[in-house]
Amino acid sequence: MVRRVTQDNQGKKTAGVDGVKSLTPKQRLRLVGQLKLSRKCKPTRRVWIPKPGKQEKRPLGMPTMYDRALQALVKMALEPEWEAKFEPNSYGFRPGRSCHDAIGQVYNAINKGKKYVLDADITQCFDRIKHEVLINKIGSFPKINQQIKAWLKSGVLDGDELFPTNEGTPQGGVISPLLANIALQGLESLITKAFLHKVHYKYGRENGKKIQTYMGYTPKAHVIRSADDFVILHENIEVTLNCKGLVTEWLKEIGLELKESKTRICHTLLEHNNNPPGFDFLGFNIRQFPAGKYRTAHDRYGNQLGIKTIITPSKTKVKEHYETIAKIVDTHKAVPQKALIHRLNPIIQGWANYYSCVVSKDVFNRHQIFWKLASWAKRRHSHKSSAWRDNKYWKTIEGTKRFTCVKDGKIMAVLKQHKHTPIERHIKVKGNASPDDGNLKYGVLEKEKLPEYPKL
Repeated sequence: MVRRVTQDNQGKKTAGVDGVKSLTPKQRLRLVGQLKLSRKCKPTRRVWIPKPGKQEKRPLGMPTMYDRALQALVKMALEPEWEAKFEPNSYGFRPGRSCHDAIGQVYNAINKGKKYVLDADITQCFDRIKHEVLINKIGSFPKINQQIKAWLKSGVLDGDELFPTNEGTPQGGVISPLLANIALQGLESLITKAFLHKVHYKYGRENGKKIQTYMGYTPKAHVIRSADDFVILHENIEVTLNCKGLVTEWLKEIGLELKESKTRICHTLLEHNNNPPGFDFLGFNIRQFPAGKYRTAHDRYGNQLGIKTIITPSKTKVKEHYETIAKIVDTHKAVPQKALIHRLNPIIQGWANYYSCVVSKDVFNRHQIFWKLASWAKRRHSHKSSAWRDNKYWKTIEGTKRFTCVKDGKIMAVLKQHKHTPIERHIKVKGNASPDDGNLKYGVLEKEKLPEYPKL
């Protein structure tokens, strides 16, 4: 646990209120022997970080290195128990589960029929959870309960002023994501029990024999949650509206509420209340199209459904990605070409990897970045012709012109292109699977996230 907090974690160079950071090997070894459950802890230090694409900032509460290591230890003790209890369609902040699993479940829920969607977001989920409700829900033995309560009540130091924390769990703490998932445990069960899937039969007799006639079914409500973002899917608009009321009342009990500006009801195929068809979830746009533009989907018996579900990168995320690249190019006007390429490659590859499991071919094939790089080259050599700049900064590699740094006839760096990332469908993890249940197939599917599992 000490190694994870002080060496592996990206926040290893961020200090708490005691100013301790970047521990030496001797300090790490000493910290191992100091870890002990108690009723005391130091306040967290307030750090403000920008929200992507927004003016406002997100408040983080950074615990001390000691408290981070102790939180990691307590999390390691609690997580296996709660992984066995968590609902099957909860995906955020859980080991071996990702946003791609949540998107896969959304596809499974709607690919055989059109549905209404309650697309919801919880207001300040981490900051408003009631402490008493959370501690009662954890239900662990007293020593762990007392330690968690101490972390929740520790207060936050913003500059020179100490503020009390009477509600919420601090963002920035190692154990906070687990506590948020525990607080929201039960949301899926609330909806699925209220609107159960039922098959209806009519029973009777014919020629002295008992018969049953299929009369239809009551559709099931689907709930897919990733952290504080969730969607509820159902065929009936009245059921969807009732779900919103049930969720609102349930959230009040733990001190939370829906964010009205980000909560809406729409339809996967049709326009509803001036809302366009489809919805955005976790950076993806999920929408259905009538047969014609796309090949129709089929049900389990081979019957044509007349619709097709298409999942693509959302327009907002595509725009944000381009703006990020444009900003880097604009702020690196004077750097060498090699340095610019090394700065852009991780961003391009990471974004392409995230969207490589959906219908992204058209987005990946766009060449908007070319014109930004052409402007970068023109600024550096405004007195040269475009053909000269093209010959200097772009080379043909495997039949494709690419932004390439060449020195003394040797290729030093090549800019990655989105279209070279292969489109591969993500294999969704089973809803009731856990990395602690001994099933090695779970580790194979998420081998990069679970390095302790065999990769063969």
